[in-house]
Amino acid sequence: MFKRTLLASMVALIATPALAEVSIGGSAEMDFFYRTNNGDSFADTDTSGKFMQEIDLIVNIDGKDRLDNGSTLSWRLAQKVATDFRYDSWGQREAWIGYDTPFGTFRFGNQFSTLYLTMLDWPYGANGVTNLTGDFGAHEADYPRAITYLSPKWNGFSFGAQYDLGSGDSDANAYEVTAAYAADAFNIDAGYYQGKNSESIDSEAASFGGNSWGAGGSYNTDNKAREYFIGGRYRFSGFEVGAGYIRNEWYGDVPNVHAAGSDKTTVDQYLIRGGYTTGKHNFILAYEFIDDSKTDGTTRDDGIQAINFQYTYTLSKQTVGFLQLRHHMLDTAGQPSVMHASYQLDGIGDEDNVTRLLVGTWTGF
Repeated sequence: MFKRTLLASMVALIATPALAEVSIGGSAEMDFFYRTNNGDSFADTDTSGKFMQEIDLIVNIDGKDRLDNGSTLSWRLAQKVATDFRYDSWGQREAWIGYDTPFGTFRFGNQFSTLYLTMLDWPYGANGVTNLTGDFGAHEADYPRAITYLSPKWNGFSFGAQYDLGSGDSDANAYEVTAAYAADAFNIDAGYYQGKNSESIDSEAASFGGNSWGAGGSYNTDNKAREYFIGGRYRFSGFEVGAGYIRNEWYGDVPNVHAAGSDKTTVDQYLIRGGYTTGKHNFILAYEFIDDSKTDGTTRDDGIQAINFQYTYTLSKQTVGFLQLRHHMLDTAGQPSVMHASYQLDGIGDEDNVTRLLVGTWTGF
């Protein structure tokens, strides 16, 4: 009886037409690299080099269902697979439900910041530049309780807005607005962010509130962070050039950014990048300048310059291989702006420069 029931259930399942579209995608990246001046923190005197590796596996499960009114219900469950000590909980990376309508897209749940995902991390921070454009700054990378709106495109123009509910009170933990214009040859992008700072906030834009990815924390209403971004890109005859400007601002008593009792710290950063693609070959050269930080009118000699080169070769429709060389130069040894950890600059110890040479592959599926 059990066998007949099981067989009937399987036949019925196979025969039933699918009512919703479900797909699995993601990427797999392998990086093997060598870093000079590999101090574990800026105070370290360890200037020895080190070989290291990083494996980055991402799995996205997406679903769509066409509603009777013509709109679409969509959802995503995404995770970066645990490789060492991180990302071991499904939905910690992304877990949201959305509605695609003629008036735009609405999403609810654990999501990336639109400013981070569609501008700072990529495309402006692509090819090894994101450690300063995306991983550093007064912005955040994800919102655990977000409401997101993405407009349709009108003659190339679009905009978005995000609001993080936090505990559900009337004052948001964070909000941002973004706008973009896309034409055949050029793009213009801009965004603004403001958020409350938790007691553990710092210059790393890795997770909202300084807590684990996808989980908000308690927030100090007196501490705030703001960021302004504007950038542009232009393409012609296989070439692409781009530039961006970011203004970072931290207010209040913010640990790891400025001393207790300070009112405001600002850091300006500038990016110029160019690339050329011919056949299967792509070359990228980028220069980034982080100006001296200023706290309550006092300027520090703590600026940073960075040069990044990457050569990418297309191995198949899904896979590329790449060689990357990244070099950071500090105005003053051991004084790296308001950055709090050496991994934001590939090591460095108490030296005034650090170099990373990397080879890797990236596969999309």
